[in-house]
Amino acid sequence: MKIKELFSKEPCNTGRQFELDFLRMILIIRLATVHVFVDASPPATLDVLGIPYYFDSVVGGFIGPTRFMLAMGIGLAYTRHGSAKEVFQRGIRLWTVGFVLNVFRFLIPSLIGYAITGDAEKFIEPLPYLFFGNDIMQFAALAMLLMGILLHFRLTPWKILAVSFGMSLVGNFLRNIDTSNNVLNIILGHFVGVEDKSGDTYIISDFPLVIWFLFYAFGFVFGYYYKRLKDKGKFYLIVSPACVIISFGFAAREIIGGFGMMMGEGANVFYHMNTVEAVMCIMAFVGLLGLHYFISKYVPAKLRPPIESISRNVNSVYCIHWVLVWWSVDLVIYCIKGDTYLKPLPAFALGCLLSLASILLAELWSRIKAKRKKRV
Repeated sequence: MKIKELFSKEPCNTGRQFELDFLRMILIIRLATVHVFVDASPPATLDVLGIPYYFDSVVGGFIGPTRFMLAMGIGLAYTRHGSAKEVFQRGIRLWTVGFVLNVFRFLIPSLIGYAITGDAEKFIEPLPYLFFGNDIMQFAALAMLLMGILLHFRLTPWKILAVSFGMSLVGNFLRNIDTSNNVLNIILGHFVGVEDKSGDTYIISDFPLVIWFLFYAFGFVFGYYYKRLKDKGKFYLIVSPACVIISFGFAAREIIGGFGMMMGEGANVFYHMNTVEAVMCIMAFVGLLGLHYFISKYVPAKLRPPIESISRNVNSVYCIHWVLVWWSVDLVIYCIKGDTYLKPLPAFALGCLLSLASILLAELWSRIKAKRKKRV
């Protein structure tokens, strides 16, 4: 059977796609553990094979944030609120949420930490970058704003994908940019790959729009055709094995060869990946989505509602987990020990605890919002 025979001209695969909820849930429950390891591991342990490296560069890198952006693009293809105006407005709201998050995640605990310890190097000097830098929330907001503009001009999904590939190719040459001005570097870092050559470890750009928009755009195109997919099982049996073998073979080669390209921690290489590396991440997503599809078929019916609930609460879980991680590791543990470093087992236990707390608090917040809507 040819691939094109698996698709219909009109949408036939509509409604919530449980394999996407299942995949997103797996990503969500690992968020806190990943970021605890990032914040609580000595930098040297992140550059050698081991548990910290696995959580930072594999789970938190190659098979992590790119899948969030791809899933976000698929969601755009499925949403009933996908007009140019609605997408643009959502981008503005998400940008606002990102800065509110930074108040509780960075500003307040940093001021408290400085008041307790007097350590300006830890709590004050990095604060401007932490507060105004481009985390994934800021990137997602900019991606939605750009997508809203492209939809306004009635670009087809394929033309949007072409634009994103063009941006990625341009981004290959706009990495390690340094304006020699911290303020300009922080601003420019939202769009291209900035890295301060003076050695200021804080002035970097984590999710530059030019490089990362490709994931959102590909997810949108993938979702467009996913709605028209007649047989998901056959599709994944044909596509997923090749995607897994090629993408994971590429990643393994880069690790074995000395942590090259996007699998290394140095030079912010993962966030400033080139177009080939981005395609490898996309192939890994498609391959692993197929695996999640087949596994999800065996998930008991009683577990499906809580999985879908966790998936729906992705933004709330993200915000809550980061506040908990920063306050517990970078404030409390630092004030007690004088550093943030934990051994792998305590770090993993703390990550699991904060993950559970984030999910439960997000569900509580969701129910509070639902009650408020009913009252209105």
